[in-house]
Parts: sequence; C-alpha cells; structure tokens
Amino acid sequence: MENTVSISRVVQARDAGFTLIEVMVVVAIIGILVAVAVPKYQDYIARSRIVEGLNLASAAKLAVTETFSSRGTVAMDEATQGSFVFAPTRSVKLIEIDPSGAIAIDYQANVAPAGKNTLYLIPTNEPDAIIPRAIDLSKPEGSSWAGGWSCRSAETNLASQLLPAECRLSK
Repeated sequence: MENTVSISRVVQARDAGFTLIEVMVVVAIIGILVAVAVPKYQDYIARSRIVEGLNLASAAKLAVTETFSSRGTVAMDEATQGSFVFAPTRSVKLIEIDPSGAIAIDYQANVAPAGKNTLYLIPTNEPDAIIPRAIDLSKPEGSSWAGGWSCRSAETNLASQLLPAECRLSK
C-alpha cells in the first residue's frame, strides 16, 4: 500500500503543469507569429479598401462614358458635374473627374498616408498594355476613344503592394 501511494505522488508531481521554460517558449512562438501576421493583415485590409474605391469609381466611369458618347470631346469635369456625385466613406476621401476624363480616387489616411494615397483611372484604347497611353477626352485627338479604362497610370502614387495586381505597372 505504501508503494502505491508513493507512485501516485510521483505521477501527480509530473502532471502538475508547465515549466517556466515551456511557457516562455510558447510565448516567444506566439510573439513571432504576431510580428509576421499583423503587417500582412494590415496590408490585406488596406488592399480591400483600395478595391472599395475602385468599385465606387464605377459610377464616375459611367458618367464619363455616357457624356463622351452623347457629347464627344468636352471638358469632362464640367460636363459630368450633375451626373456624378460622391459622398466620402471611411476608406475613400474623394473621387473626382479631371477635365481629361481621368478619374482620381483619393483614399483616407487609414488606407495610405497623405500625399501617397491617390489612384488614377485613365481612359485608354489599350487597357491591357503594360503601360497604357492615356487619352485626353477634352481634346480632338480623344475623339477615337473606344471606352477602355486602365488603373495602370504613372500618376498613381499608392504603394505598389496596396494595388490590385491588374493596377501594378510592372507585372
């Protein structure tokens, strides 16, 4: 009987819990995982907000396309004034149409820092080109526009890791 009691005490002592070293190793592993995962998660959230801006800009693209098809080459910012209205969101500060027909999407500071937060959509006849040539819809040479759009513009100043793959200048 005495032998059985001493064996049960040894088993209980071994199963009492984790040692300090084991706990520190687990905490270190969790710390490393968090250090890698948090920046990736923040980029993922910012990229989803960039896509939100692209989706909101579809109304501006429609306004420019319809204005061009009905009126031809005109200053698009003035010609689309009544047909496109934008209300800021948590992610998108401003969407505006330039006189040339290009659309500038300015993002809030929670997406990208000020001065590096604009994405341009440009009217082009070569939307699938690596570096598409923008067409100025306010000038006569813009009269041959076929209705194509590209988000690959040299004027875009967002960090390339935030851009969707189809908007990056280098593929």
